[in-house]
Amino acid sequence: MIRNFLLDWSGTLADDLGGVLAATNGILEHYGKATLDREGFRALFRLPYTEFYREVLPEVDLEEAKALYLRHFPDGDEVVPLLPHARAFLEYAAATGRRMVLLSSAPQEHFEAQAQANGVRDFFEAAYCGVVDKREAIHEILKRQAMLPEETAFIGDMRHDVEAAHAAGVLSIATATGYESPTVLMQAHPEILVRDLARLPQLLGGWHVQATTTTGHGAVHPLATVGALILDQQGGCSCSGPISGATGGASPGARSSVGRPVKQPCAVRFWRKPHWSCRQTFSL
Repeated sequence: MIRNFLLDWSGTLADDLGGVLAATNGILEHYGKATLDREGFRALFRLPYTEFYREVLPEVDLEEAKALYLRHFPDGDEVVPLLPHARAFLEYAAATGRRMVLLSSAPQEHFEAQAQANGVRDFFEAAYCGVVDKREAIHEILKRQAMLPEETAFIGDMRHDVEAAHAAGVLSIATATGYESPTVLMQAHPEILVRDLARLPQLLGGWHVQATTTTGHGAVHPLATVGALILDQQGGCSCSGPISGATGGASPGARSSVGRPVKQPCAVRFWRKPHWSCRQTFSL
């Protein structure tokens, strides 16, 4: 059972893309470089952010760039809002007894101010911010927080988040609400991909589930890995080909709708036991 959530902040829970873009353009202008529009930034930006800055500003000291970023990030009265469904998901996780820890590259002061302003800081028992490479940091975080990988999921909006989850052996959940598109996210092979966080409570057992200790007895959720089951908003399969290889224990409510094209599936779910397999290529 998934008892623990590691959560990214920017693009996963908070809609800070506008502020991040403004700060980045402030840095580029400082060094006489062309600024980026929203889509141009999304196409270039990646984590670890050090790789992005080495590409666009190869001669610039990273510590100097970080100081400029903090200077240019908008600090007016406008609060960076939460993304749709973010608060509801945090409430769901708390109501079902899940532990929540933040793992983000966002500066500590930005997270603290934004989380406090939105009234969600108390959902997190710990916050690890300013993390450059999550693939390295996640191991120590799991150890420090006494979280077992098989009971933990990492939810993020970028390939780097998925790669960090894979590196630690935790469930990788990607949400297409932030900095990278579903097509780009799929390059990292997330085990679950959702359009937004509204879908996750149903995929994770619903509101009636209560997380228990590792020695307790609780509902067991499917563990996700290989194969694919694409779910639409009604919980039905919307893959472009037949689903085969089922050996029992199907997803509640899942049904085949062979031949229906995939446009914007609400979620992509991958299974280990039982094994499901979509034998035709699907697109997002």
